[in-house]
Amino acid sequence: MLVSRFCQSLCAGLLIAGMASASEPPVPGPDLAAREVVQIQLDALSDNDDPTPNAGIERVWAFAHPDNRAVTGPLSRFKRMLKGPGYGVLINHSRAEIVPLGEGDRRAAYRVRVLARDGGFYRFRWQLEKASIDAGPAWMTTGVTPGRNTGEKML
Repeated sequence: MLVSRFCQSLCAGLLIAGMASASEPPVPGPDLAAREVVQIQLDALSDNDDPTPNAGIERVWAFAHPDNRAVTGPLSRFKRMLKGPGYGVLINHSRAEIVPLGEGDRRAAYRVRVLARDGGFYRFRWQLEKASIDAGPAWMTTGVTPGRNTGEKML
């Protein structure tokens, strides 16, 4: 009986700890692969206003390489850019495909195709480099080309 209560208590604690960490958004760090960083950003943008307005864009900003931030920032400007022509189709898109174009030790590039709210497919090129941050070398986005309509439509 004592073991059973201990196990219940331990399991409940692990469940609560797991729920707490599951709610924490991912942050840049050496444990994430380049493709995972792209997926994290796309997932964030697919539900941009969860849990707060523009939380998805802010998550993308968190993974922006410092050199990229210097060009596209501050965050308020970055938000306007992502909601504007060329990138706005990423906001609340319904599906994304990631295809590696090249993956090295310090640089990676992916072709990303998203199905936007308007039913059209748009193609992007996502580029990443390793950045030196406090947590260690981490993959961060150095650039994303503006979306190009592929001409395909989902009805």
